Amino acid sequence: MRTLELVELSPSSLMGGLHGSLATYMALTFMKSAYLNYIPMYSTGES
Repeated sequence: MRTLELVELSPSSLMGGLHGSLATYMALTFMKSAYLNYIPMYSTGES
């Protein structure tokens, strides 16, 4: 029974991990682009 449960849980947890890392990667990429776009606006607005 325990082995069957592990076999059933493994694919879903694997997909959850892939989805989580993909979401994290997209969030980091978005934050990085927003940060790079924000810095020139801030520096030109200050000077």
